[in-house]
Amino acid sequence: MNIRKILSLAFASMLLFNVSCSTDSSYESTDDGTLRFDSGVLISNEGGFTTTTSEVSFVSNDLTTVFNKIYGMSNNKEDLGKVLQTIGFNGNRAYLVCNIPNKIDIVDRYTFKKLTTVTANLDGARYIAFSGNQYYVTNNNFDTHKRKLNIYNISDNSFVKSIDFTNAAEKVVEASGSIVVQTDGVGYDSSWNPIPTGYTVTVVNPSTNVVSYTVNLPNVGIIKDLISYKGNAYVLVSDNTNSFIYKINTANGTYETTTLTAIPKVQKLRADNDRFYFITDTNKIYTMAVGSTTVPTTPITTAVGDVYGFNIIDGKIFAADANYSTDGKVNVYNASNGILLKNFTAGIGTNGFYKN
Repeated sequence: MNIRKILSLAFASMLLFNVSCSTDSSYESTDDGTLRFDSGVLISNEGGFTTTTSEVSFVSNDLTTVFNKIYGMSNNKEDLGKVLQTIGFNGNRAYLVCNIPNKIDIVDRYTFKKLTTVTANLDGARYIAFSGNQYYVTNNNFDTHKRKLNIYNISDNSFVKSIDFTNAAEKVVEASGSIVVQTDGVGYDSSWNPIPTGYTVTVVNPSTNVVSYTVNLPNVGIIKDLISYKGNAYVLVSDNTNSFIYKINTANGTYETTTLTAIPKVQKLRADNDRFYFITDTNKIYTMAVGSTTVPTTPITTAVGDVYGFNIIDGKIFAADANYSTDGKVNVYNASNGILLKNFTAGIGTNGFYKN
């Protein structure tokens, strides 16, 4: 059963009988009739820059059931806001980071009921990571050129401090007990051609909340992505000829290089089941074993549309054919052979997929 438009409260109440009888726990209801979103994938829909159209979708693991606009559905039709940048998890809580109007809505990750909202000291909120009893939020104000990492206590969401950066404050991950921040990325010249802002990532010690290392990568290409996988941080850099994956050693600020020879303009990097997956600007998706030096020569598939959100979850490739004014599409492929498994409608500007 696919549900691809927001349900009215009346229709949702009728739906509860059907979904609660299913053996798939991903959409069972609780005793009070509250829908739950277990055992599936949450989908962040960025929304329009000037309209309050940010929202979250959910698809069950077997891809048979889709719920759209689950934030509004679970919170009395409340608008989430504008520009939902990312979703982070800590325990049974999901943190919805909205770039506009600079807030983090914290919800129960399974019922999506809102618990509280954090706004203190946010200024162009971007990405979030967790370590110990604190969480870390990058801020990148493109108008004032202020870039910083905000630190908050998990227990009461109180603001702890900020760490300022020079060029960027983009992706942030936890790796081997350290916080790693993408502190350079892409800028644009007067003709709107992409240019690098620099070549640094920054390692922060969460015990002291001070910078341990500034890692200077080779002055080649543009930093495109940063991920954490099995305790290691990996930085993706690409140019017009090759692309590169740098494995960061957070203990000493060094790095190891894997060159993706003759695979230019790689845009996003992900990892699943000990394999890297990456997608180019022409939507070609490649895979290779993590740690391997054997570079693939043939893509496993080529995604369709304007791919914005991209992730690999439990052997499935999720690629958003994004639209920024109306609801876009999500295409799901088999990660082994690239066969299309499913496509469905999500929301506006689909930018992320998260295992729940």
